[in-house]
Amino acid sequence: MKVLDKNAELTDDPRQVALEVLVAVAKGGRLETSLEKRAGLLSEDNQALAAALVYTCLRHQSRLDFLIRTKLKKSRTDRLALTILRLGLAQIWFFDRLKDYAVVSQTVELARAKIPGRQGMVNAILRDFLRDRDTVWGWPEELDGRRTDPAERLSVFYSHPKWLVDRLVDTLGPSQARALLVANNQPTPPTLRVNPRLATREELAEKLPFPVSPTPFSPWGLIPQSWPGKPESWPGFQEGYFTIQDEASQILGLLAPPKTRRILDACAGQGGKSLSLATVRPEAHFLAVDPNWDRLNQMLKEVRRLGLSAGKLKVKHAEIQSAGLNDEWDLVLVDAPCSGLGVIRRRPDLKWLKSPEDIPRLAEKQLEILKAASLAVTPGGSLIYSVCTLTREEGPDVMGRFLAGSPNFRAWTLDEIPDVLRPLQSEAGALRLWPHLNRADGFFYGLLTRLK
Repeated sequence: MKVLDKNAELTDDPRQVALEVLVAVAKGGRLETSLEKRAGLLSEDNQALAAALVYTCLRHQSRLDFLIRTKLKKSRTDRLALTILRLGLAQIWFFDRLKDYAVVSQTVELARAKIPGRQGMVNAILRDFLRDRDTVWGWPEELDGRRTDPAERLSVFYSHPKWLVDRLVDTLGPSQARALLVANNQPTPPTLRVNPRLATREELAEKLPFPVSPTPFSPWGLIPQSWPGKPESWPGFQEGYFTIQDEASQILGLLAPPKTRRILDACAGQGGKSLSLATVRPEAHFLAVDPNWDRLNQMLKEVRRLGLSAGKLKVKHAEIQSAGLNDEWDLVLVDAPCSGLGVIRRRPDLKWLKSPEDIPRLAEKQLEILKAASLAVTPGGSLIYSVCTLTREEGPDVMGRFLAGSPNFRAWTLDEIPDVLRPLQSEAGALRLWPHLNRADGFFYGLLTRLK
Protein backbone atom coordinates (compact mmCIF):
# COMPACT_ATOMS: atom_id res chain seq x y z
CA MET A 1 0.00 0.00 0.00
CA LYS A 2 1.33 3.43 -0.92
CA VAL A 3 2.12 5.88 1.84
CA LEU A 4 0.98 9.37 0.92
CA ASP A 5 2.55 12.54 2.23
CA LYS A 6 0.21 13.77 4.96
CA ASN A 7 1.42 17.34 4.37
CA ALA A 8 0.66 17.34 0.65
CA GLU A 9 -2.37 19.22 -0.57
CA LEU A 10 -5.23 17.30 -2.19
CA THR A 11 -5.03 18.15 -5.88
CA ASP A 12 -5.11 16.77 -9.40
CA ASP A 13 -2.70 19.43 -10.64
CA PRO A 14 0.51 17.74 -11.84
CA ARG A 15 2.40 21.05 -11.77
CA GLN A 16 1.67 21.61 -8.11
CA VAL A 17 2.75 18.06 -7.29
CA ALA A 18 5.91 18.48 -9.41
CA LEU A 19 6.69 21.69 -7.51
CA GLU A 20 6.28 19.97 -4.14
CA VAL A 21 8.54 17.12 -5.22
CA LEU A 22 11.24 19.46 -6.53
CA VAL A 23 11.19 21.42 -3.27
CA ALA A 24 11.45 18.18 -1.28
CA VAL A 25 14.38 16.95 -3.40
CA ALA A 26 16.19 20.28 -2.99
CA LYS A 27 15.98 19.74 0.76
CA GLY A 28 17.62 16.31 0.43
CA GLY A 29 14.60 14.09 -0.09
CA ARG A 30 14.95 11.00 -2.27
CA LEU A 31 13.46 11.57 -5.72
CA GLU A 32 11.52 8.31 -6.13
CA THR A 33 10.18 8.39 -2.57
CA SER A 34 9.13 12.04 -2.76
CA LEU A 35 7.35 11.43 -6.06
CA GLU A 36 5.61 8.26 -4.88
CA LYS A 37 4.31 9.93 -1.72
CA ARG A 38 2.50 12.52 -3.83
CA ALA A 39 1.63 10.44 -6.89
CA GLY A 40 -1.53 9.00 -5.33
CA LEU A 41 -3.04 12.47 -5.34
CA LEU A 42 -3.17 12.44 -9.14
CA SER A 43 -4.98 10.62 -11.92
CA GLU A 44 -2.85 8.14 -13.88
CA ASP A 45 -2.19 10.51 -16.81
CA ASN A 46 -1.29 13.35 -14.46
CA GLN A 47 1.06 11.07 -12.50
CA ALA A 48 3.04 10.54 -15.71
CA LEU A 49 3.09 14.29 -16.46
CA ALA A 50 4.20 15.19 -12.93
CA ALA A 51 7.04 12.66 -13.10
CA ALA A 52 8.13 13.93 -16.52
CA LEU A 53 8.15 17.53 -15.25
CA VAL A 54 10.25 16.61 -12.21
CA TYR A 55 12.81 14.58 -14.16
CA THR A 56 13.10 17.20 -16.91
CA CYS A 57 13.69 20.03 -14.44
CA LEU A 58 16.37 18.04 -12.62
CA ARG A 59 18.07 16.87 -15.80
CA HIS A 60 18.33 20.41 -17.22
CA GLN A 61 18.48 22.48 -14.03
CA SER A 62 21.68 24.46 -14.72
CA ARG A 63 20.68 25.30 -18.26
CA LEU A 64 17.24 26.46 -17.15
CA ASP A 65 18.76 28.58 -14.38
CA PHE A 66 21.25 30.18 -16.78
CA LEU A 67 18.42 31.26 -19.07
CA ILE A 68 16.23 32.45 -16.22
CA ARG A 69 19.06 34.64 -14.88
CA THR A 70 19.25 36.42 -18.23
CA LYS A 71 15.68 37.64 -17.69
CA LEU A 72 15.84 38.57 -14.02
CA LYS A 73 16.32 42.21 -13.10
CA LYS A 74 18.06 41.04 -9.93
CA SER A 75 20.80 38.43 -10.11
CA ARG A 76 19.06 36.16 -7.62
CA THR A 77 15.55 35.12 -6.69
CA ASP A 78 14.23 32.89 -3.92
CA ARG A 79 14.25 29.12 -4.38
CA LEU A 80 10.47 28.70 -4.70
CA ALA A 81 10.13 31.37 -7.40
CA LEU A 82 13.13 29.91 -9.25
CA THR A 83 11.60 26.42 -9.15
CA ILE A 84 8.28 27.70 -10.51
CA LEU A 85 10.12 29.43 -13.35
CA ARG A 86 12.04 26.22 -14.07
CA LEU A 87 8.75 24.33 -14.35
CA GLY A 88 7.33 26.85 -16.78
CA LEU A 89 10.44 27.11 -18.94
CA ALA A 90 10.93 23.32 -19.00
CA GLN A 91 7.41 22.92 -20.41
CA ILE A 92 8.02 25.56 -23.11
CA TRP A 93 11.23 23.90 -24.33
CA PHE A 94 10.74 20.19 -23.75
CA PHE A 95 7.00 19.49 -23.90
CA ASP A 96 5.92 20.12 -27.48
CA ARG A 97 2.46 18.67 -26.95
CA LEU A 98 1.61 21.37 -24.39
CA LYS A 99 0.26 24.64 -25.74
CA ASP A 100 2.41 27.68 -24.94
CA TYR A 101 -0.50 29.84 -23.78
CA ALA A 102 -1.71 27.07 -21.46
CA VAL A 103 1.77 26.59 -20.00
CA VAL A 104 2.11 30.29 -19.22
CA SER A 105 -1.41 30.54 -17.79
CA GLN A 106 -1.06 27.48 -15.57
CA THR A 107 2.41 28.50 -14.35
CA VAL A 108 1.16 31.98 -13.50
CA GLU A 109 -1.73 30.47 -11.53
CA LEU A 110 0.72 28.26 -9.65
CA ALA A 111 2.78 31.35 -8.84
CA ARG A 112 -0.35 33.21 -7.71
CA ALA A 113 -1.08 30.40 -5.25
CA LYS A 114 2.47 29.81 -4.01
CA ILE A 115 4.21 33.22 -4.26
CA PRO A 116 1.34 35.74 -4.30
CA GLY A 117 2.34 39.13 -5.64
CA ARG A 118 5.04 37.72 -7.91
CA GLN A 119 2.87 36.11 -10.58
CA GLY A 120 3.39 39.17 -12.78
CA MET A 121 7.14 38.57 -12.78
CA VAL A 122 6.60 34.93 -13.75
CA ASN A 123 4.20 35.93 -16.53
CA ALA A 124 6.61 38.52 -17.95
CA ILE A 125 9.64 36.21 -17.95
CA LEU A 126 7.84 33.29 -19.60
CA ARG A 127 6.36 35.54 -22.28
CA ASP A 128 9.84 36.94 -22.94
CA PHE A 129 11.05 33.39 -23.52
CA LEU A 130 8.24 32.74 -25.97
CA ARG A 131 9.33 35.79 -28.00
CA ASP A 132 13.04 34.82 -27.83
CA ARG A 133 12.73 31.05 -28.07
CA ASP A 134 14.64 30.80 -31.38
CA THR A 135 17.71 32.65 -30.11
CA VAL A 136 18.29 32.03 -26.39
CA TRP A 137 18.67 28.25 -26.15
CA GLY A 138 22.18 28.08 -27.55
CA TRP A 139 25.65 27.45 -26.20
CA PRO A 140 26.51 29.85 -23.32
CA GLU A 141 29.69 31.76 -24.25
CA GLU A 142 29.40 33.96 -21.19
CA LEU A 143 28.13 33.56 -17.65
CA ASP A 144 27.38 36.59 -15.50
CA GLY A 145 29.06 38.82 -18.10
CA ARG A 146 32.38 36.96 -18.19
CA ARG A 147 34.00 34.48 -20.54
CA THR A 148 33.96 30.95 -19.23
CA ASP A 149 36.19 27.92 -19.63
CA PRO A 150 34.97 24.88 -21.63
CA ALA A 151 34.26 22.77 -18.54
CA GLU A 152 32.06 25.49 -17.10
CA ARG A 153 30.10 25.75 -20.34
CA LEU A 154 29.69 21.97 -20.40
CA SER A 155 28.48 22.18 -16.80
CA VAL A 156 25.81 24.77 -17.65
CA PHE A 157 24.72 23.48 -21.04
CA TYR A 158 24.44 19.83 -19.95
CA SER A 159 23.43 20.58 -16.34
CA HIS A 160 26.03 18.76 -14.26
CA PRO A 161 27.96 20.29 -11.34
CA LYS A 162 31.32 21.64 -12.47
CA TRP A 163 33.31 19.57 -9.99
CA LEU A 164 31.90 16.43 -11.62
CA VAL A 165 32.48 17.73 -15.16
CA ASP A 166 36.11 18.46 -14.26
CA ARG A 167 36.56 14.87 -13.09
CA LEU A 168 34.93 13.43 -16.20
CA VAL A 169 37.03 15.57 -18.54
CA ASP A 170 40.20 14.48 -16.70
CA THR A 171 39.17 10.81 -16.98
CA LEU A 172 37.61 10.66 -20.44
CA GLY A 173 38.73 13.77 -22.31
CA PRO A 174 36.38 16.56 -23.50
CA SER A 175 34.68 14.65 -26.33
CA GLN A 176 33.87 11.50 -24.36
CA ALA A 177 32.90 13.55 -21.30
CA ARG A 178 30.42 15.49 -23.40
CA ALA A 179 28.94 12.27 -24.80
CA LEU A 180 28.51 10.97 -21.24
CA LEU A 181 26.75 14.17 -20.13
CA VAL A 182 24.37 13.88 -23.09
CA ALA A 183 23.63 10.23 -22.22
CA ASN A 184 22.95 11.13 -18.60
CA ASN A 185 20.24 13.57 -19.69
CA GLN A 186 18.33 11.10 -21.87
CA PRO A 187 15.13 9.48 -20.55
CA THR A 188 16.07 5.88 -19.87
CA PRO A 189 13.79 2.84 -20.06
CA PRO A 190 13.76 0.34 -17.21
CA THR A 191 15.76 -2.75 -18.21
CA LEU A 192 14.06 -6.11 -17.68
CA ARG A 193 15.86 -9.23 -16.43
CA VAL A 194 14.04 -12.42 -17.33
CA ASN A 195 13.71 -15.11 -14.67
CA PRO A 196 15.30 -18.07 -16.51
CA ARG A 197 13.57 -20.51 -14.17
CA LEU A 198 10.22 -19.52 -15.72
CA ALA A 199 10.91 -18.31 -19.27
CA THR A 200 13.51 -17.60 -21.90
CA ARG A 201 14.26 -14.07 -23.03
CA GLU A 202 12.45 -14.76 -26.31
CA GLU A 203 9.36 -16.12 -24.53
CA LEU A 204 9.17 -13.04 -22.32
CA ALA A 205 9.54 -10.73 -25.33
CA GLU A 206 6.49 -12.38 -26.92
CA LYS A 207 4.39 -11.78 -23.78
CA LEU A 208 5.12 -8.05 -23.61
CA PRO A 209 2.76 -5.61 -25.38
CA PHE A 210 5.61 -3.34 -26.58
CA PRO A 211 8.78 -3.83 -28.64
CA VAL A 212 12.01 -4.75 -26.86
CA SER A 213 15.63 -5.28 -27.82
CA PRO A 214 18.10 -7.71 -26.19
CA THR A 215 20.92 -6.42 -24.03
CA PRO A 216 24.35 -6.95 -25.65
CA PHE A 217 26.20 -8.42 -22.65
CA SER A 218 23.60 -9.99 -20.40
CA PRO A 219 21.79 -13.01 -21.90
CA TRP A 220 18.78 -12.27 -19.65
CA GLY A 221 18.13 -8.59 -20.38
CA LEU A 222 15.53 -6.80 -22.50
CA ILE A 223 15.33 -3.05 -23.15
CA PRO A 224 11.84 -1.67 -23.93
CA GLN A 225 11.61 0.65 -26.93
CA SER A 226 8.61 2.29 -25.26
CA TRP A 227 7.49 1.77 -21.71
CA PRO A 228 3.82 2.51 -21.00
CA GLY A 229 2.76 2.54 -17.37
CA LYS A 230 4.70 0.98 -14.52
CA PRO A 231 6.57 -2.36 -14.75
CA GLU A 232 4.36 -3.79 -12.00
CA SER A 233 1.44 -3.62 -14.44
CA TRP A 234 3.22 -5.35 -17.36
CA PRO A 235 2.30 -8.95 -18.27
CA GLY A 236 4.34 -11.49 -16.33
CA PHE A 237 5.57 -9.25 -13.52
CA GLN A 238 3.20 -10.47 -10.81
CA GLU A 239 3.91 -14.06 -11.84
CA GLY A 240 7.66 -13.53 -11.38
CA TYR A 241 8.69 -13.79 -15.04
CA PHE A 242 10.97 -10.77 -14.77
CA THR A 243 12.33 -8.09 -12.53
CA ILE A 244 13.78 -4.65 -13.20
CA GLN A 245 17.57 -4.54 -13.14
CA ASP A 246 20.05 -2.59 -15.25
CA GLU A 247 22.35 -4.61 -17.47
CA ALA A 248 25.38 -3.36 -15.53
CA SER A 249 24.11 -5.31 -12.52
CA GLN A 250 22.80 -8.27 -14.53
CA ILE A 251 26.26 -9.27 -15.78
CA LEU A 252 27.15 -10.42 -12.27
CA GLY A 253 25.35 -13.64 -13.22
CA LEU A 254 28.14 -14.28 -15.75
CA LEU A 255 30.94 -13.61 -13.27
CA ALA A 256 30.25 -16.22 -10.58
CA PRO A 257 32.82 -19.02 -11.05
CA PRO A 258 31.30 -22.36 -12.19
CA LYS A 259 31.79 -24.32 -8.97
CA THR A 260 30.41 -21.65 -6.67
CA ARG A 261 28.09 -23.20 -4.08
CA ARG A 262 28.17 -20.80 -1.11
CA ILE A 263 27.60 -17.10 -1.82
CA LEU A 264 27.76 -14.26 0.68
CA ASP A 265 26.24 -10.89 -0.22
CA ALA A 266 28.01 -8.56 2.21
CA CYS A 267 26.01 -5.38 1.36
CA ALA A 268 22.75 -6.93 0.22
CA GLY A 269 20.42 -3.93 0.19
CA GLN A 270 17.18 -5.21 -1.38
CA GLY A 271 19.08 -8.17 -2.77
CA GLY A 272 19.06 -7.42 -6.48
CA LYS A 273 22.41 -9.09 -7.13
CA SER A 274 21.81 -12.10 -4.87
CA LEU A 275 18.42 -12.68 -6.47
CA SER A 276 19.83 -12.43 -9.99
CA LEU A 277 22.48 -15.01 -9.08
CA ALA A 278 19.91 -17.24 -7.39
CA THR A 279 17.87 -17.47 -10.60
CA VAL A 280 20.87 -18.72 -12.59
CA ARG A 281 22.50 -20.72 -9.75
CA PRO A 282 19.55 -22.45 -8.07
CA GLU A 283 21.90 -25.04 -6.54
CA ALA A 284 23.82 -22.42 -4.53
CA HIS A 285 23.19 -21.36 -0.92
CA PHE A 286 23.10 -17.62 -0.14
CA LEU A 287 23.50 -15.44 2.91
CA ALA A 288 22.46 -11.79 2.53
CA VAL A 289 23.88 -9.40 5.13
CA ASP A 290 22.53 -5.89 5.60
CA PRO A 291 21.99 -3.55 8.58
CA ASN A 292 18.54 -2.46 7.34
CA TRP A 293 15.60 -4.77 8.11
CA ASP A 294 13.28 -3.02 5.64
CA ARG A 295 15.63 -3.79 2.77
CA LEU A 296 16.00 -7.41 3.84
CA ASN A 297 12.23 -7.83 4.12
CA GLN A 298 11.80 -6.41 0.63
CA MET A 299 14.32 -8.98 -0.58
CA LEU A 300 12.34 -11.83 1.00
CA LYS A 301 9.19 -10.61 -0.76
CA GLU A 302 11.04 -10.80 -4.05
CA VAL A 303 12.19 -14.35 -3.23
CA ARG A 304 8.54 -15.36 -3.07
CA ARG A 305 7.50 -13.45 -6.21
CA LEU A 306 10.33 -14.97 -8.25
CA GLY A 307 9.56 -18.48 -7.01
CA LEU A 308 13.00 -19.02 -5.49
CA SER A 309 13.80 -21.47 -2.71
CA ALA A 310 13.59 -19.58 0.58
CA GLY A 311 15.49 -22.40 2.26
CA LYS A 312 18.59 -21.62 0.19
CA LEU A 313 18.58 -17.89 0.83
CA LYS A 314 19.10 -16.71 4.40
CA VAL A 315 19.39 -13.16 5.70
CA LYS A 316 21.43 -11.68 8.54
CA HIS A 317 20.65 -8.29 10.07
CA ALA A 318 24.14 -6.86 10.62
CA GLU A 319 26.96 -4.82 9.16
CA ILE A 320 29.57 -7.05 7.56
CA GLN A 321 32.24 -5.59 9.87
CA SER A 322 30.48 -7.16 12.88
CA ALA A 323 28.78 -10.17 11.27
CA GLY A 324 31.32 -12.65 12.71
CA LEU A 325 31.48 -14.93 9.65
CA ASN A 326 34.07 -17.63 8.96
CA ASP A 327 36.14 -17.93 5.78
CA GLU A 328 33.91 -20.55 4.19
CA TRP A 329 32.31 -18.65 1.30
CA ASP A 330 33.16 -19.53 -2.31
CA LEU A 331 32.03 -16.10 -3.52
CA VAL A 332 31.66 -12.88 -1.54
CA LEU A 333 29.87 -9.92 -3.13
CA VAL A 334 30.61 -6.38 -1.97
CA ASP A 335 28.21 -3.98 -3.70
CA ALA A 336 29.48 -1.13 -1.57
CA PRO A 337 27.74 2.14 -0.64
CA CYS A 338 28.92 4.78 -3.11
CA SER A 339 28.12 8.18 -4.58
CA GLY A 340 25.78 6.60 -7.15
CA LEU A 341 26.99 8.94 -9.90
CA GLY A 342 26.75 6.12 -12.43
CA VAL A 343 22.94 6.14 -12.24
CA ILE A 344 22.36 9.87 -12.87
CA ARG A 345 20.36 9.06 -16.02
CA ARG A 346 17.82 7.32 -13.75
CA ARG A 347 18.33 9.51 -10.65
CA PRO A 348 19.11 13.05 -11.87
CA ASP A 349 18.71 14.37 -8.32
CA LEU A 350 21.99 12.69 -7.33
CA LYS A 351 24.15 15.11 -9.30
CA TRP A 352 22.75 17.99 -7.26
CA LEU A 353 22.79 16.22 -3.88
CA LYS A 354 26.38 14.93 -3.96
CA SER A 355 29.50 17.02 -3.33
CA PRO A 356 33.22 16.45 -3.99
CA GLU A 357 33.72 16.00 -0.24
CA ASP A 358 31.52 12.89 -0.35
CA ILE A 359 33.90 10.98 -2.61
CA PRO A 360 36.93 10.39 -0.33
CA ARG A 361 34.64 9.64 2.63
CA LEU A 362 32.78 6.99 0.64
CA ALA A 363 36.01 5.54 -0.72
CA GLU A 364 37.31 5.02 2.83
CA LYS A 365 34.05 3.32 3.79
CA GLN A 366 34.28 1.02 0.78
CA LEU A 367 37.81 0.00 1.67
CA GLU A 368 36.76 -0.74 5.24
CA ILE A 369 33.87 -2.92 4.06
CA LEU A 370 36.02 -4.67 1.45
CA LYS A 371 38.65 -5.59 4.03
CA ALA A 372 36.02 -6.96 6.42
CA ALA A 373 34.26 -8.96 3.70
CA SER A 374 37.53 -10.43 2.42
CA LEU A 375 37.93 -12.31 5.71
CA ALA A 376 34.92 -14.45 4.75
CA VAL A 377 36.38 -15.67 1.45
CA THR A 378 37.53 -19.29 1.48
CA PRO A 379 41.04 -20.02 0.10
CA GLY A 380 40.67 -20.20 -3.66
CA GLY A 381 37.37 -18.34 -3.50
CA SER A 382 36.37 -15.11 -5.24
CA LEU A 383 35.68 -11.58 -4.01
CA ILE A 384 33.69 -9.29 -6.33
CA TYR A 385 33.62 -5.60 -5.42
CA SER A 386 31.27 -3.28 -7.28
CA VAL A 387 30.13 0.34 -7.21
CA CYS A 388 27.66 2.22 -9.44
CA THR A 389 29.70 5.37 -9.85
CA LEU A 390 32.02 7.18 -12.28
CA THR A 391 34.82 8.42 -10.03
CA ARG A 392 38.25 6.84 -9.96
CA GLU A 393 38.62 7.32 -6.19
CA GLU A 394 35.72 4.91 -5.73
CA GLY A 395 36.32 1.68 -7.59
CA PRO A 396 39.76 1.51 -9.23
CA ASP A 397 41.67 3.31 -6.45
CA VAL A 398 39.91 1.37 -3.68
CA MET A 399 40.70 -1.91 -5.43
CA GLY A 400 44.35 -0.88 -5.84
CA ARG A 401 44.65 0.08 -2.18
CA PHE A 402 43.04 -3.20 -1.10
CA LEU A 403 45.41 -5.31 -3.20
CA ALA A 404 48.42 -3.35 -1.95
CA GLY A 405 47.51 -4.26 1.63
CA SER A 406 46.24 -7.81 0.97
CA PRO A 407 49.00 -10.02 -0.41
CA ASN A 408 46.74 -13.08 -0.13
CA PHE A 409 44.51 -11.72 -2.93
CA ARG A 410 45.15 -11.23 -6.64
CA ALA A 411 43.22 -9.69 -9.52
CA TRP A 412 41.65 -11.98 -12.11
CA THR A 413 43.53 -12.58 -15.32
CA LEU A 414 41.88 -11.88 -18.67
CA ASP A 415 41.23 -15.57 -19.38
CA GLU A 416 39.21 -15.83 -16.16
CA ILE A 417 36.74 -13.23 -17.44
CA PRO A 418 33.91 -14.53 -19.69
CA ASP A 419 34.59 -13.84 -23.38
CA VAL A 420 31.55 -11.61 -23.83
CA LEU A 421 32.67 -9.33 -21.00
CA ARG A 422 36.34 -8.97 -21.95
CA PRO A 423 35.73 -5.78 -24.00
CA LEU A 424 34.69 -4.15 -20.70
CA GLN A 425 38.05 -4.73 -18.99
CA SER A 426 39.57 -1.37 -18.04
CA GLU A 427 42.62 -2.67 -16.16
CA ALA A 428 43.77 -5.98 -14.70
CA GLY A 429 40.83 -7.72 -13.03
CA ALA A 430 38.48 -4.74 -13.46
CA LEU A 431 35.43 -4.09 -15.65
CA ARG A 432 33.89 -0.69 -16.32
CA LEU A 433 30.62 0.24 -18.01
CA TRP A 434 29.74 3.75 -19.17
CA PRO A 435 26.27 5.12 -20.01
CA HIS A 436 27.38 6.68 -23.30
CA LEU A 437 29.30 3.61 -24.48
CA ASN A 438 27.26 0.70 -23.17
CA ARG A 439 23.68 2.00 -22.75
CA ALA A 440 23.99 0.88 -19.14
CA ASP A 441 24.56 2.45 -15.76
CA GLY A 442 28.07 3.62 -14.97
CA PHE A 443 29.59 0.69 -13.08
CA PHE A 444 32.88 -0.70 -11.81
CA TYR A 445 33.64 -4.35 -10.98
CA GLY A 446 36.81 -5.42 -9.18
CA LEU A 447 37.37 -9.18 -9.61
CA LEU A 448 39.63 -10.80 -7.01
CA THR A 449 40.68 -14.29 -5.93
CA ARG A 450 42.01 -15.37 -2.55
CA LEU A 451 45.18 -17.40 -2.92
CA LYS A 452 45.16 -20.98 -1.64
